[in-house]
Amino acid sequence: MYSINIKSLYFLFSILLFFTSCEKEIDLNLDENEPLFVVEAIVHDSLGDNFVKISMTKPFKDNSPITTITNANVVIKDNFGNTFNFYQTTNGYYTDSTLQGFSGRTYNLYINIDGVAISATSTMPVKVNLDSLSYEQNTEAFWEDPNIPEYSVRCHFSDPLNSINYYRFKAFLRGVQEDGFQCLNDDLIDGLTTYYPIFGSAFYENDSINVQFLSIDEFSYKYFTALTASQGGQVPGNPETNLKGAKSVGYFGAFAKSEKNIIIK
Repeated sequence: MYSINIKSLYFLFSILLFFTSCEKEIDLNLDENEPLFVVEAIVHDSLGDNFVKISMTKPFKDNSPITTITNANVVIKDNFGNTFNFYQTTNGYYTDSTLQGFSGRTYNLYINIDGVAISATSTMPVKVNLDSLSYEQNTEAFWEDPNIPEYSVRCHFSDPLNSINYYRFKAFLRGVQEDGFQCLNDDLIDGLTTYYPIFGSAFYENDSINVQFLSIDEFSYKYFTALTASQGGQVPGNPETNLKGAKSVGYFGAFAKSEKNIIIK
């Protein structure tokens, strides 16, 4: 595992404001002599909805474009004996159109870059469905223009009783992902029908919003919450990774996805 010491307190993660496919790219700016591989890999339970992105870290003050890895051999295998060979669609972005994840299955990621190996494992949790979306006007927002009503969106769902669950919420406005890593565990909502608001986002009349409600594993929950804290300057280092092999940062996760759309009327 790679971590940052006290001398590197001033290095923080930064999120690029563009994204490819369904996930934003994480740009890890680390002022280290030895570059690290950056891996973002997700398998969903919908056909072909998966990707592996591979790049390299760069020094904090380096404003050059991210170096993507274009010569990787990427394979994902499940515990049912299925093998999926990923192909590159754009620089550093690999996918397989035949892979559909299933809850309860374990997925193993294998990456080989000129003989350098990286691997990771993730088991897809049982899916919890997003029941519905609703919205309400933010009447207490002091910055709100009364002539331009502002709205917030709520995600309604039922948490399974006596089951440990972890969730991530991803909101998209007109196809563009909203910033942030919003995650939740069920410590206080076990077995309850409840809702969760999309924090940090403002929506307006006629906005079309898509929300992805992801059932994630415990590692991914800890990873994303630590990443959120690091973005806010609360954590002086990168979250612990589940990647093994070559020195690398990032994550591999198998997530069960439920999603809904809503239009602010």
